[in-house]
Amino acid sequence: MKKSVWQNSHSGKQPIRVLKHNLTTRLVNRNKEYIESLQSSSILDEKIQYHDQNLPLNNRQGPFIYENGLINIHETFLSYIWINCYYFVVLHEEKYALPNLIDKGEMESRPYSDELLSEAEDLFSYALTLVTGFTDWDKETLPNPEYFDEESPQGNYILHVNDLFVEVLNFILYHETAHAEFQHIKKIKEGKLSNEEIKDLEIEADSRAIELLIQNSKNRQKAEIAIAMGLASILFIKNSLKGGSTHPDVDQRIENAIEILQPSEDSEIWTTLCLFIKTWDRQYGLGLIENRICTTIKDVFYDLLEQAKKIG
Repeated sequence: MKKSVWQNSHSGKQPIRVLKHNLTTRLVNRNKEYIESLQSSSILDEKIQYHDQNLPLNNRQGPFIYENGLINIHETFLSYIWINCYYFVVLHEEKYALPNLIDKGEMESRPYSDELLSEAEDLFSYALTLVTGFTDWDKETLPNPEYFDEESPQGNYILHVNDLFVEVLNFILYHETAHAEFQHIKKIKEGKLSNEEIKDLEIEADSRAIELLIQNSKNRQKAEIAIAMGLASILFIKNSLKGGSTHPDVDQRIENAIEILQPSEDSEIWTTLCLFIKTWDRQYGLGLIENRICTTIKDVFYDLLEQAKKIG
């Protein structure tokens, strides 16, 4: 039976509100000395400003940090990231990983698999509408972290995704703390940096966030997947890899992460990135073609990425 996990302490409007305290608790606990050193130096505020306006992503709903060290996160963005996590976890497991085990006779078939995939597709379709418009998350119908049955197959996924989501957001929040640590906003406001130099600061923040997440992770594989998901989720916002005048292209950010992480040939990162880029291709009808000659999923990803770089 579905039940709500909402409590009076969970302020906000969307179902994602029930996880907002998890984000800050894990961020501080995993590296308390680092966070407190930034706060004691007055370059990172002790609070994180949580915004719950009913606004689409393209209305400045992404995370950012002020020069005074106050990090701002937005409910629409958090909802969008959780849904991405849920969709791609369910897609990977129910469409690829588990059918493979069933084919090998290592587990029984799952009669509810199609239903899980259909629900995930509907949820992801909702997430895409949040890019340019806003409607409430239908928690009675669509999977969500606030109202669900913990004992159901969907509930099992939700509990797993909740943990992964917090890891993704810790990577994103570490990106913001890195801006504070290196005083990037102050440097930008001085007006002496070119757009390319400002983009370099974003890469520096990504690199520091990756370092901090990996150093303080209990499960490196989960941390690597979280980093990949955090960066690849940018894809669905527009139909090209271009980052704009002050942000690096998405492929640069992903390839920088790969260079730091050095994932193995059989790492789940490659599967995750392939699923993201194929879904992005389907969303915008980009016409990417999977090369059947590729011998590894890593090769498939890089081949698709090279095609994507030529678009726009």
